[in-house]
Amino acid sequence: MINKILVATDASTVSSRAVSFAAQLSAVHDAQLLILNVIRDMQLPDDLKKAPEIESFNNAREDLMRQISDKILADAKKKAKSNGAKQVQTAIGCGDPATSVAGFAKRRNVDLIVVGTRGLSKIKGASMGSVSRKLMDLSNVNCLVVR
Repeated sequence: MINKILVATDASTVSSRAVSFAAQLSAVHDAQLLILNVIRDMQLPDDLKKAPEIESFNNAREDLMRQISDKILADAKKKAKSNGAKQVQTAIGCGDPATSVAGFAKRRNVDLIVVGTRGLSKIKGASMGSVSRKLMDLSNVNCLVVR
């Protein structure tokens, strides 16, 4: 039985398709739909992170990224509801996208994770790293990859 579905979105075309698909599944199974957007960490050396001007920049960046994330989630929630989802919640994660999605799914006892993929070739996907591929390796939850 599918009671909780998690869909990750970054506002890309493929993640938008994933939101639509997850919402339709949610409607069919009368399942709760959780929509997650992950804000990636900024990779800075520890010494730089402590500098006052960088700290100020990081705080401004975080505020901006949260505003963008709120907009992405509001649009995704609207799309989900228009595709039949009745119970929709949104959340913001931080850090590595695959790790954040897998951890969120585990904490919230999700039955299914839905993500989009850009459909890179195996060679490009392996060399560049694929969030969907990494997520499937990290998660104990069933994953559905939408193209």
